[in-house]
Formats: sequence, C-alpha cells, structure tokens
Amino acid sequence: MARMQATPLVTSIIALLGLWMVLRHLPDFAVSLTMVLFGQEDIPASVLTVHAVHFFSNTLIGLCLILLREKLGRRLVPQTVGVLVSTPAWLAVGAALMGIYFVAMGAVSIGESFAQSRPSATPYLRWRGGASVLIGVLLFVGSAGIGRLWALLLGLRRAGW
Repeated sequence: MARMQATPLVTSIIALLGLWMVLRHLPDFAVSLTMVLFGQEDIPASVLTVHAVHFFSNTLIGLCLILLREKLGRRLVPQTVGVLVSTPAWLAVGAALMGIYFVAMGAVSIGESFAQSRPSATPYLRWRGGASVLIGVLLFVGSAGIGRLWALLLGLRRAGW
C-alpha cells in the first residue's frame, strides 16, 4: 500500500476523463461539418444532426466532469489527508469512474435517439442508452461493495481456496 493524498489524484482522473470526453468526438464532428460546408460530400441532415448531438452532449458532460471534479472527488474519497490506499480502494474508485463513464455514454445514446427523425428512428439507441445508464448507476453506487468483494476474494485466495 502506498501513502498518498487520494482526493487530488481522483479529482485529476475525473478531470482527465472530462477532457477525454470533450475532445474525443471533435474530429468526427469537424470532418462532417467541413464536408457539408464545402460541398465535398452529400451527408444527410440526420447524420450531421446525430454527429452534432453526439459532439455537443459529450462536450457538455465532459465540461461538467471537469467543473464538478472536486465535488465528485470528495464524494468518492472523502479523506483529504495522506492515507494508506489499498488495491480494493483503488478498484472501488475505478469502478465508480467507469460508472460515471457508462452513465455519460448512455445519456449521449438516449440523446442521439431523440435527435433522429421519427420515421427512421430505431429503438436500439434508446435501449443501449438505458442499459448503459443502468450499468453505470449500479457501478457507481456499488463501487465500495466491489472493492470489499475484491478484498474478500483476495483473502479467500490467500487462505488457500
């Protein structure tokens, strides 16, 4: 176990996740918009709308993660002093961060499903988004339990099971 201040590390990881969400769809949106503006390709408006919803919702969620990183960091790791951080604790933090990611991606998929025109809309995006949000909430809420389960499994393994 390492002695470190966990809250600044967790807030940095949350900010990095937010930055990644802001930047990851920028190339797709920029290329689609450029091709439409310069008439290089006939991209249907629905495709451009989906790219725009994807880009702007990811950007909004990413900026929210960046701006709320301190609150989320204190929620995940309330200690601000140097603590011994165990592997199960890091696993719990990682599970919570994955939960945040799944909730964000689910919200984006649900937004995409509403951005599509109704005749061509498929329920796939809405179902995928709902499942992603559900998995994300379960991971976030159960992150401490996942860490404890990991510690229990490690203890059983060390005991010879």
